[in-house]
Amino acid sequence: MFAVDDATKKITMHGGDTGVMHVTVTGYGFEENDRCLFTVKDRAGTEIMRRLYEVASGGFDVEFSNSDTDDLPAGTYYWDMRFIIGPEYDQQEQIYDGDGVSTPGSPFELVILSTVGRV
Repeated sequence: MFAVDDATKKITMHGGDTGVMHVTVTGYGFEENDRCLFTVKDRAGTEIMRRLYEVASGGFDVEFSNSDTDDLPAGTYYWDMRFIIGPEYDQQEQIYDGDGVSTPGSPFELVILSTVGRV
C-alpha cells in the first residue's frame, strides 16, 4: 500500500512497500542546474532519506524502494522538499550553498504502517 493525500501531502505506506509520488512544479522557470532536495527525517530530526532531483523539466518522481522503509519501525516520520536555485557543490558532490525555499506547509507526515507477518 502506498498513498499520498493530495490535501495534506501525507504519505502512508507499509514498511518495505514501494511507491512513486509525482511532483509537478509550476509558477517558476527553473534552469538546468536547479535542484530539489527531498528529505525524510525521524521525530528527533535525524535525516534517514535524502534525494536530489533535477527540476528544470517542471516535474519529477520521488520513488520509494522497499529498501528505503524496510528497516524503519512503524511510526510517523517527516518529509519536505527544498528547491535550490543555483546550487554549489563540495568535493563529495553534496550541495553546500545556494538560494532555496522549502515547500510551503512543510514538513509533511510520512506514516509507516506495521507490516503483517513482520516479527
